[in-house]
Amino acid sequence: MKHCPTCNRVESDDALAFCRVDGARLLSGAADAESSATLTLPSLSRSGDLPTSQLAGKPSIAVLPFVNMSADAENEYFCDGLAEELLNALAKIDDLKVAARTSSFSFKGKNRNVSEIGTGLNVKSILEGSVRKSGNRLRITAQLVNAADGYHLWSERYDREMKDIFDVQDEITLAVVGALKVKLFGNLAPVEPPTQHTGAYELYLKGRALLYQRGLSIGKAIDCFKQAVELDPDYAQAWAGLADGYTTSGYSGYQRAVEVMPQALEAARRSLALDPDLAEAHNAFACATMLWEMDFDLSDREFKRALELNPGYPQAVAWYGLFQLQWISGRDEEARAQMFRLVDIDPLSAYANVIFSFACLSSDRIAEAIEHGRRGAEFDPKSYLALWSWSAALLRNGQYEEAAEVVERAVAISARHSWALTTLAAIYSAWGKPDQARAVFREMEARNTREYIQPAMLTGAAAAVGDMDRAIAFAQQALDDKDPLFVLLARTWPDYEKLRADSRFLNIVSQLRLPDWHQPLSAGVRSS
Repeated sequence: MKHCPTCNRVESDDALAFCRVDGARLLSGAADAESSATLTLPSLSRSGDLPTSQLAGKPSIAVLPFVNMSADAENEYFCDGLAEELLNALAKIDDLKVAARTSSFSFKGKNRNVSEIGTGLNVKSILEGSVRKSGNRLRITAQLVNAADGYHLWSERYDREMKDIFDVQDEITLAVVGALKVKLFGNLAPVEPPTQHTGAYELYLKGRALLYQRGLSIGKAIDCFKQAVELDPDYAQAWAGLADGYTTSGYSGYQRAVEVMPQALEAARRSLALDPDLAEAHNAFACATMLWEMDFDLSDREFKRALELNPGYPQAVAWYGLFQLQWISGRDEEARAQMFRLVDIDPLSAYANVIFSFACLSSDRIAEAIEHGRRGAEFDPKSYLALWSWSAALLRNGQYEEAAEVVERAVAISARHSWALTTLAAIYSAWGKPDQARAVFREMEARNTREYIQPAMLTGAAAAVGDMDRAIAFAQQALDDKDPLFVLLARTWPDYEKLRADSRFLNIVSQLRLPDWHQPLSAGVRSS
């Protein structure tokens, strides 16, 4: 860590010898706490003084997570949320390309200079900053940097109260637009505060951050959203977040569908009633409608409306492409186009690559499924979802030893989640290790007597060990329980392939009334 003795800029790139702002020789070690915390900068050249070559072409930007300079680690959620809100505001500007959250946030805590980040995200400018929060007082610094050479286009420091946070967001957004000389079609109106309750806002930001993590963080996210809507019952974004939390918990198997999916629908409808033009609300309603009411036409329309309102919303692109188009409707080419959009919007995202991996796996593009699963695991080695997708693709390709090694990591990370266990049983079975496969299945059955294990996963595990009668019984339970995962996997998931030759299974799946694929279900996983 080095700092400039003149402007107090802190540089994490130890290879630099001179300050990129004023040319002074950098000193080793951070500056004093207050200076390094606020990154106070001198008066810098505005964008109007810069050579026009620096701003040639369509403007593009990445918003990095703001650095938490407060003693309380909980403020990390607020810092991440502030950066995301700025990103969302900038993404609404037609003439500005904005890197998606997950890709931008992949650089968090990493010692990378701005030119590397710009190259990795294919953007020309970087918005970075820091936040010091003490009670209701905020000190926010923000700086816009040219990725090519590290020079500042704009910088500012804001000393405000928490109640002014939305004004600060507007000011930063307008300053960035001005610095980049983005052509606006009409005036950029100030963003209407989503809530007047700053406590609810902080809880919403924390809830979204936790929900992005998936796994055991889903329940914590739901708690945050619940508290947010208790503080402000008219907070549409928080209701949409709560709906997403319930839906994700339901299809991920952390709670029974009957316990959470009706609540997901209720929360989504509440969000829509409060703000009919909120993309998050339409996306939440689309997914809940698809998985619980199984109104696939309505779900399709709602996903499309979400994407009309926010074409770059990665969660809507992911859920629409994989769930509605690929797994439910079998519109493979449309789904594939959505997957390419997703990784274009969010190229360094583990989640985006995982979704693409699952889409490829379901259409027998195995080499691509392996590649995207591997990328997902590289981008986030702690993501059990990434490891699971990679192992499932390796299994499909007959790489049993490597698949077992990868899925064992997923089992450990996920506290032995049933998704990873089912794939482990399938790997052992295909590998010619029936005793190990049965041991995994017995573990899942034993746990099912004392805790909830999704019948959709028990169906696949039973089929893997050759117990077809048990598999059919679990499939019937999945239908009776309206297990959302069964709705998604019934026609596409490779673990069900043996079952698709069983008329009993086909009869169960027919009762889901899924859209017609114009081909027999017994054809199994499609090849295209």
